[in-house]
Amino acid sequence: MRIALFVITCAFASVALATPPPAPAITVAATDLKQLQFDIAPVERVNEYELWFKANPGAAWVNYAQTRPQHPRFRIGTSVHLLDWKQARYLVKACNPSGCTPSNEVGVDGEQLAAMGYFKSASSGSYQHFGFDSALSADGTTLVATASERLNGVPVKVGIHVYRKTTAVSGWRLEAHFSPSPISPGCYRDGDAIAISSDGNTIAFGNCRENEFAGAVYLFRHAPDGWHQTQRIASATANDHFGNGVKLDAAGKTLVIAHRRPEGEERESTLEVYQDPDDSSDQFVPATTIPAPPSDDPVNSGCLWFGMSDAGDIVQHCYRSSTDDYFVRILTAISTTPLQYVETARLPSAYGDVAIDSAGQRLAIHETRNGVLVVVVYRRETAGWVAEYTLPQPSAGRTAFSGDGRVIAVSYRGDKLVGAGPLFPPYVEGADQTGAVAVYERRSSGWTLRRYVKADNSNPLTFGWNVALDRPGKTLAVSSPDDRSKAVGIDGDRHDASSPGRGAVWLY
Repeated sequence: MRIALFVITCAFASVALATPPPAPAITVAATDLKQLQFDIAPVERVNEYELWFKANPGAAWVNYAQTRPQHPRFRIGTSVHLLDWKQARYLVKACNPSGCTPSNEVGVDGEQLAAMGYFKSASSGSYQHFGFDSALSADGTTLVATASERLNGVPVKVGIHVYRKTTAVSGWRLEAHFSPSPISPGCYRDGDAIAISSDGNTIAFGNCRENEFAGAVYLFRHAPDGWHQTQRIASATANDHFGNGVKLDAAGKTLVIAHRRPEGEERESTLEVYQDPDDSSDQFVPATTIPAPPSDDPVNSGCLWFGMSDAGDIVQHCYRSSTDDYFVRILTAISTTPLQYVETARLPSAYGDVAIDSAGQRLAIHETRNGVLVVVVYRRETAGWVAEYTLPQPSAGRTAFSGDGRVIAVSYRGDKLVGAGPLFPPYVEGADQTGAVAVYERRSSGWTLRRYVKADNSNPLTFGWNVALDRPGKTLAVSSPDDRSKAVGIDGDRHDASSPGRGAVWLY
């Protein structure tokens, strides 16, 4: 009798194993910033669910993720600026040892606007210009932005906001909101006055306005008990604008500070390089000074935008306003003890931003070609820098490279393209200048336009003031310091336009 029961049981098991699961049914929605959630109606005889992705009709299906039957849901991160929302398709396969059965296919067109992130100051009030300075960590998990916080309509201090996500599928949250000490209003000038390390745990902020525009730079570090101001580096020279621009390397060990008047001489911009030695002090110490290039007209010449790689390169956009002469110089570290830089190349340029990738192999500068301002990508070769690609969109604003040099984002604040969020051809121009960011990707066939992205509200003034990409180019941050929505915090009402100059940062 026991033998017969065992045979019957094995027969039922073999039938079950020989039968693939039924077809599951799935639905999809954007449930958090930069995230898609796929819910599965559970079916029987499942050992595993597989999420499959197809980028476009000509692409192959790719096994994207797996989950156990006890968790019939997929939650994945997505790049709003890279995904082809109109053509991408997803399905789920229910699998056991006998095979897999596919679900219905689902598209995600219509979810892109909900997937975009929208960050506002944590405090209410107009004319805060939130996002005037902003930065994104190279690992894509931390966003930092400043606001000019006010009392009775008067700016009284600069507020620094830190937003973070802790895992690939966790939500974004406001981690900290603090001000430098001593408290003073922020500095409004062209340049990058805030920087963040790759892991999001070190922040440098330059306030060129304080102490009669002598300026100071503040260092903040994240510890288990929160954020702490750990250092203040100040200038004693009036009108020095010390901290007009700051850059941190990925490791948060090298800090470059731009200022205007070394030893009282009007020269914008000399660079001061500081390093954090491998000790327990967490204090940056002076390493070297990089003077502005020699000029017979120092008052009307100098440098403004600059960028740095993790390979020991600094690129600096310089000018001679009396002769309307612009150029980009490349400075390379030739020794570390002592730290010493030399100018290794100089490229003709036009007025505008400059960017370099983490490896120091590609840079982007503004040039005038046939009377039109464009962005040109250069590639480093043994014999020097070679022009690789000219971006077709003219009249550019800010520029950012992904750390790996494969994605470049360029803002066009005067752009008139019609639409919201990620745009798809055919592109149509309207009458209003609402701004856009063009995203280009380097493939084996060369550089190609991947997408235009815009805000999705009716008040995106100064959209594209700052742009930033993480290391793989999968997260894009775009600031709009004159955005008029009165929303507070993360993902509030984007369409209210009752608070002028409030500012916003968009995350794609």
